[in-house]
Amino acid sequence: MPSSFDLKRKAVRALTALLATAAFTAAAIAAYPDRPIKMIVPWPPGGGSDSVARIISKRLSERLGQPVVIDNRAGATGLIGTDAAVKAVPDGYTLVFIADSYLVSPHASPKVAKYDPRKDFTDISIVGYVPFVLVVNAEKHPGGLAQFIEEAKKPSSNLSFSSWGVGSSGQMAMEMFKAETGARLTHIPFQGAAPAMTAVLGAQVDALFVPLVVALPHHRSGKAKILGVAAKQRFSGAPDLPTMTEQGVGSWLSWMGVLGPAKMPADIAARLNAELKAMSEEPQFREALIKAGVDPSYTTQQELSRFVGSEYDRLGKVVRDAKITVD
Repeated sequence: MPSSFDLKRKAVRALTALLATAAFTAAAIAAYPDRPIKMIVPWPPGGGSDSVARIISKRLSERLGQPVVIDNRAGATGLIGTDAAVKAVPDGYTLVFIADSYLVSPHASPKVAKYDPRKDFTDISIVGYVPFVLVVNAEKHPGGLAQFIEEAKKPSSNLSFSSWGVGSSGQMAMEMFKAETGARLTHIPFQGAAPAMTAVLGAQVDALFVPLVVALPHHRSGKAKILGVAAKQRFSGAPDLPTMTEQGVGSWLSWMGVLGPAKMPADIAARLNAELKAMSEEPQFREALIKAGVDPSYTTQQELSRFVGSEYDRLGKVVRDAKITVD
């Protein structure tokens, strides 16, 4: 049986090890970052989301004094990259640039998306909102939003809409539009926003909810027609376009943000949040996001966590009501 001296000696050793670990952790946080940071992007290079992520990573690299390297992990409607972020070591050296579709996947693909957005991430900040627009083929639908809704509500309506996949933000926006207005449109998914837009231009489908930056060049050329921006206020990058709110239809904004794996050191998460806040106030940075079709924004970590919780519940209802399944 160990003596009281042996027990005291073991206690001292344990305390010493604990203090040493705490000191090492504190030193690591104080030195953060002392090596490159990886930012996972769950989409392929060259797309709109990837372009925005590169604007974020470039400026964040400059502010932190270390490279923030983009790691594209495309596939499975963003699930491959999101899963990699969930499983990453939570040391602040792996981040994920996320869009709100990660809140949809656990509802639409519960057998594949086994993460809980409310528990399996460290919320850092929203970086911006992406104004979606309802765009139609200009020749088939020369009227305005009211006329399109009237046509789509007819029992004989055979109108269709495209998106870049089942459970995508584009489908979610249209399902909310249908639920509010009573419009009848059949979903035809494509592999990507560009093919979905091409289908509208070619009159293969009637309509599409897509980020403004994708539809605007076609609207300006007259090949397509934007019926409204899904927002409460006009987007500064295209102030001539009316919002759907102005026309009596509810709005829905897609958002993008930066997260980390769950249980990141609080000081490191706070540091990253502070950097993103400072970036959101820089005129040059804001202008770069606006040109990319993003309305710059910022949230505290606590605000983002509350928002994620409420959006997770709201989007879950949309998925159930529309009977969206990806499995």
